[in-house]
Amino acid sequence: MNTQELLNYLSEKKRITAPVAIAQDNLNKANQRLEKAKGKWKIGIIIVIALLALFVFGLFTGDTALFYFNENGTFQAGGIGGTLLFGALLALLLYIKQTRYVKPAERESEAAAAALQKARNNPEYQNGARDFPAKFYNYYDIYRLWNFVNEGRAITLREAYNLLETHQFQADQMAIQEDIRRLQRQIAATSKVNAAASVVTAYNTSRMRK
Repeated sequence: MNTQELLNYLSEKKRITAPVAIAQDNLNKANQRLEKAKGKWKIGIIIVIALLALFVFGLFTGDTALFYFNENGTFQAGGIGGTLLFGALLALLLYIKQTRYVKPAERESEAAAAALQKARNNPEYQNGARDFPAKFYNYYDIYRLWNFVNEGRAITLREAYNLLETHQFQADQMAIQEDIRRLQRQIAATSKVNAAASVVTAYNTSRMRK
């Protein structure tokens, strides 16, 4: 194939794989919204659970007031009143969260997953994969291959494949190096904390000995 034929060939592959890329992107966004919905009001719910546990403990001690002062004048949380109040509040929060946020997000994620599967099952998409390397058969890699040819950086598909593999390898190496640097920063920070703790421990030990 000459350059124009090669560009036309890759353009056709882009067209065929575009619906799958769009469906995959929609699924990723839907899953992100689902995770956000599941985490909604997380801190507030934890606080309510903690308060509920406090009042349940008060319930077992036999105290029925919402709040009271014990014999020593210490402020305490009562039992049945607080249990009912925060139990109802917890149930309400969980119900609203589930019905208004989590369930709709789950339905959206399921619909997006079904749309992605439908796009992948499209006969045109499946037939397009027969004469193309599986590891490059996606819209983003095909777009990069098209760019390599269009920019004159590759004049054959093999050259374009090799160039893409080189770029991907370099990107992987950069990601690995960044992970290593991140780990080194964590180790350094942990070492500083441990060193500071050692100094404090040594100081306290020496004071105790005196």
